[in-house]
Amino acid sequence: MQRLRILKPFLPYLLAAGDLLLVILGYFLAFSVRFPVEVPVFNWQPFIQVIPWVGIATLTLFGGLGLYQGKRNGPSSMLKGVVTGIVGVMIVTMALTFWFRGFAFPRSVLILAMFIQILIICVWRYFFWYIERRVYGKQELLVIGHDLEVPGVLEKLIGSPGCWFGVRKALSLENLDSLPALLRNVDAVLVSPLLPRENKASIIKTCLEARREAYVVPDLYDIMLSHGSMLQLNDLPVVEVRDIRLSFIQGATKRTIDLFLASLCLIVLTPILVVCAVIVAMSSPGPVFYIQERTGLKGKPFLLYKFRTMVHNAEKHTGPVLSSENDPRTTRVGRFMRTTRLDELPQLFNVIKGNMSIVGPRPERPFFVEQFINEFPDYRYRYVVKPGLTGMAQVFGKYTTSAEDKLRFDLYYIRNYSPLLDLKIILQTIPIALGSESANGFSNKKSYKPSRSV
Repeated sequence: MQRLRILKPFLPYLLAAGDLLLVILGYFLAFSVRFPVEVPVFNWQPFIQVIPWVGIATLTLFGGLGLYQGKRNGPSSMLKGVVTGIVGVMIVTMALTFWFRGFAFPRSVLILAMFIQILIICVWRYFFWYIERRVYGKQELLVIGHDLEVPGVLEKLIGSPGCWFGVRKALSLENLDSLPALLRNVDAVLVSPLLPRENKASIIKTCLEARREAYVVPDLYDIMLSHGSMLQLNDLPVVEVRDIRLSFIQGATKRTIDLFLASLCLIVLTPILVVCAVIVAMSSPGPVFYIQERTGLKGKPFLLYKFRTMVHNAEKHTGPVLSSENDPRTTRVGRFMRTTRLDELPQLFNVIKGNMSIVGPRPERPFFVEQFINEFPDYRYRYVVKPGLTGMAQVFGKYTTSAEDKLRFDLYYIRNYSPLLDLKIILQTIPIALGSESANGFSNKKSYKPSRSV
């Protein structure tokens, strides 16, 4: 098994090649079903013309959806990503064939190909996932951290169904001398964030010598260095740590893209907004929109717009509290709108006004922000950019993800911002929205500490 792991860098390319071939094969099969005797040249030529562009669109969409990142989250997340990607490929193909040859490409072939492609690519990817798991097996993980820190890390790892990692052992800081011997029986090491830097350096050095993978839970220092530039001061090599804030050009670019996307979405989704408003008004007494104060850029408050999903004056007797799983205050219509994210659509007006961005850290209420900053001083860095409709923490995390872990995602996003990263997050938000888990409130099966969740 160890020898087979040298193939790991090539696996994404093999997976991409299979995706390309199967997307093209899907169109061939659709033509064969639609024209069992002979395909008319008038219909066939537009397809031949757009094959290269379809290939580019497939790799771009699948890559943007994170289908080549090796997240190893199991078949369920793969299925949602593939469905979203194939629908995107169909839309691109339709647009390209219309551009080249008007309506020469049969729409029946497009629809039929979409279902065939989803089927054969899911089969291919499940086969690939199964073989990969058989080759690698469940990787044994060694967790290293302080005694008070390790239990929380273990809970997150052990509580993840379908995880590719199994915790072999937890090692405290006092027993680091036994690390070389323990590495013989594990595949990777997870280093907690609170260890001193000299210990982290020693652990990583030992892992490199033993040819074992090392995963480090980053703190602000690590995140700030992640985008540093190597410079030279006389003969001294140094890493320049730049300001975490966006530059003027980055801010202007992001604002331009936000205005374009928000305006386009409002134009396209206006009928849905009207229908949602009518349904909310008819479902329960109270206003259609729920307007709430949130913390925005530079810590300044603003009013956020949502469709109301709870009974009117839901916090009249409780004060500010976060919603929980199966919250009795949520209306029947509101539960559906939360699951489908339709309640978030009015925030497009916040984007137009300049209170929010399409992508960024999710806005939180001032009441909870004060708690988070008291517990995590680095939390204030979330507000060097505008909050967003979606963000890295929403794509990679869940509602049950702690505020500290969401903060790591948000700081990494701010540090590594680019329009391409925004595009990837937007694409990966689509399959996330197809599931209901991240739309739920906090589970009432676990004790809830407000300072640990957002």
